[in-house]
Amino acid sequence: MTNDWVTRKLIDAIISLDPSTKGELGRRAAAHLGLEPGRVGKDGGIDGVGFLEGSKIYFQSKLESQPLDADYADNLYAKLVRHRADIGVVLSATGYTRGFEPRLKEFEEIHTNVYHRKWIKIHLLNLYDYFNETSVFEQAIKDLPPLRNLGIEKWLQ
Repeated sequence: MTNDWVTRKLIDAIISLDPSTKGELGRRAAAHLGLEPGRVGKDGGIDGVGFLEGSKIYFQSKLESQPLDADYADNLYAKLVRHRADIGVVLSATGYTRGFEPRLKEFEEIHTNVYHRKWIKIHLLNLYDYFNETSVFEQAIKDLPPLRNLGIEKWLQ
């Protein structure tokens, strides 16, 4: 129970941070997940990118107070297609609305049935998953390069 309380306090603190600090945390999460962090500042929606066994991985971090909604699913799909990702990983501070996953499912049907392309594998994480290494997190890291130990400022090198 204490772990949940600490995690909730940590998530609340992150939500209250300024946008540039949230961006930096997203870049660090990308590095921890074994990906190349995106650029500092305006990154075109790329917080991290990487490759594993020929698959291109796209990482996006959205550390907002509200769950990500169906409109964000539209935006995410467009970015995944534009960047030709095979795997997408999204890290949300507070999760996803009930409309988020059904919207992605609509795109999956279009992508596979109309464009006849393999669907993009998408992992939807939230900060609770990330900090507590839940089964959702464990499933996602199977499609990622090995996790990196960042240490203090090591990830910048």
